[in-house]
Amino acid sequence: MPEPTSSAADEFYGGALKRIRKYLVAVSAAGLVVCLVFFRWPVAAGFLAGAIVSYVNHRWLERAVDALGERITTGESKERGGGIVLRAGLRYAFIAIGAYVIFNVSLTGLYGFLGGVCLPIAAVACEVAVEIFVTLRRGL
Repeated sequence: MPEPTSSAADEFYGGALKRIRKYLVAVSAAGLVVCLVFFRWPVAAGFLAGAIVSYVNHRWLERAVDALGERITTGESKERGGGIVLRAGLRYAFIAIGAYVIFNVSLTGLYGFLGGVCLPIAAVACEVAVEIFVTLRRGL
């Protein structure tokens, strides 16, 4: 088997965040269908809210990590350190507010919300499985 080039490996592993976002959307859609079929609309509505919060939270986290990395490596980032920290705190406040609102509306909706908030774990697990498969298959 020929040795893979380092650029092929860099390109593959560099696309991980983009793939994780796609897995997040796919797992969200599948989970929403499961919630609708087995648990009906209150849980499905909570799950959808949790999935949206998860996606937005994931995007904000990506931007914060990029800004922090840029600030550390080049020192030329337009982002202020306090702004990065403030947005990190707001991410968790966003989740807490969503959980509080749904808890007050419907306890069963809260169960769906908590499931939706955990979707990034499933998306990362999908990425890990793909990376293991590709590494074993192609030797990257």
